[in-house]
Amino acid sequence: MPAEISCLAGDSRYIPSWCRPGTLACRPTGWLGRVRNRISAYDNLNNQSAINRKKEIAVKKWIIRIVVGVLVLVVAAVGLGWLMLDSIAKKGIQKGGEYALGVPTDVKDLSLSLLGGNLKINQLQVSNPQGFHSPHFVKTGLFEVEVQPLSVFGKTVQVRKFVLDGLSLNIEQIASGNNVSVVLDHIKKLGGPGEGNAQPQNQPKPQGDSGGGKKVHLTSILIKNVEATFHLPLIDKPLTVKVPQIELKDIGNDSPDGIPVGRVIAQVLPAILASVMEAGKGVIPADFAGLLNHDIAGAAQSLGGDASKMIQQVGGDAAGMVRQLADKQLQDVQKGLGGIQNGLGGAFKNPLDKPAPPK
Repeated sequence: MPAEISCLAGDSRYIPSWCRPGTLACRPTGWLGRVRNRISAYDNLNNQSAINRKKEIAVKKWIIRIVVGVLVLVVAAVGLGWLMLDSIAKKGIQKGGEYALGVPTDVKDLSLSLLGGNLKINQLQVSNPQGFHSPHFVKTGLFEVEVQPLSVFGKTVQVRKFVLDGLSLNIEQIASGNNVSVVLDHIKKLGGPGEGNAQPQNQPKPQGDSGGGKKVHLTSILIKNVEATFHLPLIDKPLTVKVPQIELKDIGNDSPDGIPVGRVIAQVLPAILASVMEAGKGVIPADFAGLLNHDIAGAAQSLGGDASKMIQQVGGDAAGMVRQLADKQLQDVQKGLGGIQNGLGGAFKNPLDKPAPPK
């Protein structure tokens, strides 16, 4: 017999078994009803699972969109910062040079690769002080510098290699003086190697540092192909002096935490000039050479630390003058301590006096 079907109409009357499901409000009973109920329950479960899956997919899509959006912002920020690094480094060097030398300093081209830690600077030009007519005071060729990549974002940039290929100097004498002495007089105002030195007069202090740009730490410098042109009165043609190579080693020990870029420039320039003056013996007039060597030694002695060490490595008359200035400074200190000791009636012993030999 066919499965019993109970069909309920609006008046709940019995409907014969030949009625077809769907024609009235019919519901199978017995084993057919149980099967239908299980199928319906399974369909409902599937429908609910499908709804839940759709919700999960929608949530996942939103999460993916948010993550992708954040990544895009991060990549954009990093890319923008990457593009701006060259500009930031260029401005830092220009401000540091102007701070150290007291004259406008310009960098034509600079490229910084963080992945390789390479910095290339093409054509750094230092203008002449006012009143001088030669095209520039200093003009360089190509700097090749290697740094520790992550140190670029730190307080001090760690420099592994520093090579400069090509440097042109114009040394000019006019009635009021020479351009080298003007620049060195400005360098002397920077004082010693400490952080708390007096600020050069009428010189704006670069923002973000103690003066002279971002700090760097380097241990050696190699400068190749230096050429100095002397423009002197009463001499028809300019005099040219060439220095094949200047190598400065074991520097930076006095300042392991680094020094500003501007101070590095101030320390290196006297050593370059001293090398030129030593190579120019017999070419440069003796009286003019003596004047410049005196100014070079004075600037190095004023800066102290690595500046004096670089001069000693280069050698020449300027190095001898630095030693003389150091000896004179020591003698002045001894005299001052001796005067204090005498004024106090010998109550305090001069710490620089050597003990008397035993009899």
